[in-house]
Order: sequence, then structure tokens, then C-alpha cells
Amino acid sequence: MTAPQRPPQNTPEDFFLPDFCSGPVVLVIVLIAELVAFLLVIARHLPGEGINLWLDLARISLFLQWIGLTSAGVLCAARKPLARVTLRQAAIASFVLLLITTGVLSEIAFQISSYTGIGQAFMPLDHTGFVLRNLLICIIVSGLLLRYFYVQYQWKRNVQREARARIEALQARIHPHFLFNSINTIASLIRSDPELAEHTIMDLADLFRASLKKTSPTVTLAEEIAMAQQYQRIEELRLGDRLKVDWQTDGLPADAHMPQLLLQPLLENAIYHGIETQHQGGTVEVRGTRDADTLNIEIVNPLPPANAPRRHGNQMAMENVRQRLMLAWPGRASLDVTSTDGFYRVCVRFPYEKLAP
Repeated sequence: MTAPQRPPQNTPEDFFLPDFCSGPVVLVIVLIAELVAFLLVIARHLPGEGINLWLDLARISLFLQWIGLTSAGVLCAARKPLARVTLRQAAIASFVLLLITTGVLSEIAFQISSYTGIGQAFMPLDHTGFVLRNLLICIIVSGLLLRYFYVQYQWKRNVQREARARIEALQARIHPHFLFNSINTIASLIRSDPELAEHTIMDLADLFRASLKKTSPTVTLAEEIAMAQQYQRIEELRLGDRLKVDWQTDGLPADAHMPQLLLQPLLENAIYHGIETQHQGGTVEVRGTRDADTLNIEIVNPLPPANAPRRHGNQMAMENVRQRLMLAWPGRASLDVTSTDGFYRVCVRFPYEKLAP
């Protein structure tokens, strides 16, 4: 007999209701309440009732803003508990909370008006009708809002799933490419130094074990740098003293997340085009800086000599990196390439976001 399955546990960050404690959402609630008040006043008054219309608008606006802001506070307080239950249960509970809040505030407003006389000239005499009308309006507005939040949430989820699928497909293309180039490195060592080739195979096995054990294509910046440095050591075994890599990344946050195998293809291109073409070798510089919440990683290598045989570039790897950046951070990441003063520069920019636990 199998144990009953527990409902999926969401986090407050992955929930269909927005954060009602945030300023933009509160502003939207205020605007919606004012729009509803305006529609109610327009429906109740004929053209030409100037003074009565504006007084009625002020009264209804004040009441609806009271209900709207209080409802926002209730949903803000209940957001974390609601995120722990199923989507259906959270939607029903949110709807009930809005109805209760509207009913309670309507009753309080009517009782205050009855016992103190404040606003009595504007308050309907029908107690039950006043409360029921407010509940009916709450049912319509709350139903539309909750439906809108749910549709928007599903749309965002679908966009995120599609982006993750495309990232994983691009990631799958990088792994065989990386393996192919690493095997070529090992093949070049087999005849000249079999023992060194054997050590390189072991390093390559460790590198692939680290890269393939991840269930997500996203890694921390520290892990990505370590993987690129492991690839660097494999190339150093082949090129010897001709290859030097100057890592200037101490100023970057190690916990920043990024797509896996992002730096390695760029480092590989720098070695292949910039170092192997130099008779004396050269240095690849990897510079990392942080500008507020934006991380910048620049990879610089010397351009090939003018008389060096032209090597066909690996545009697939560069375009692959660019696409994965765009999918991970749409409109917020970039890959720029410049060639000046005898150096080839690739600059990667992306926002600083910590890896989710």
C-alpha cells in the first residue's frame, strides 16, 4: 500500500499571487479600486449631476481604497502559508479571504455610520442590501483578478520551461564539441608523450565527471571558473610554456549563477586562435569586474600574426554562448566582441543572481 502523495510545495517566489507588499502591486490595487469606484459612480448618475457625482465618487473611492488596501495587506500576510498548499486550495483560500475582508469592512462601515452619524447622508438605509452588493462586486472583481494572476503565472511558467529546454538543447551541443576538442588534444600527445597522454585522459575524465553530474545547466561562478581552469591545465600539458592564462577574477562573487560551460568555449577559442598561432606562445587574460548588480568577464588574447595561416573560426561555440546568455537573462545579458590594438576581446555581461538552493 503506497503512502498518499503530499501536495507540491511551492515557494513564495514561485507562486501565482504577486507580492502584495511591494510598491508596484499596491499601486495597481489603488488604481483598480479607483477604476471600480469611477465605474460605479458613472452607472449611478446621469449627466449634469456635477456636485453629487463628485461627492459620490469621493465617498465610494474612500471606501473601496480602504477595502483594496486592507485586502492587499491580508493577502500579503497570507502569501507564505498559501504557497505551501496546492494551487486550487490557494486560489479558493484567497477568494474566501477577500470575501471575508469585504464583508467585515462593509459591516464596520455601516455600523460606524449608524451609531456615530458619520457619513450617514451617503450611506444606504438597506443594511443587508449594502453588504450583499459589496460582496457581489467583490466576487466579480476578485474572480477576474485571481484569474488574471493565474493566467499570467502560467504564461511565465511556460516561457521559463521553454527557455530551460532551449538552454539544455544548446548545452547538449556544447558537451560533444568539448569532448571532440579534448580528444584531439590527447591524440596529439599519444605519440610524443604516452605517459602525459594518460594523465591527460584522467584529467579529462575528472572534468567530465564534474560537468555531467549536474542535473541543472546552471552552476555557480566558482564552479564554472574551476571547470575552465581544469580545461586550461589539459591544454597546458599539450602547449607547455607557450600557454599562460592570467586569471583576474578575485573581485567576482563566487555564488553568482550562470549557464554551465560558458567560459570554457571562450577560453578554448582564445587558446586556439590567439596562442597556438604564436610561435612563442602568449598569455590569455581573464578579467572579472562587478558593476553594481552586473558582472563583467572579459577574455583577451593576442591576434594571430599577419603571416600566420588563417584558421577557421568556431562560430557555433560563440553563438551558442550568446544564445544561452539571452535565454538565461532576456535583455539583461550580452556578449560583445572587439578586435583592437593587436588583441581580440570577448566581453560577457550578465546580472548577479545567487544560485537558488
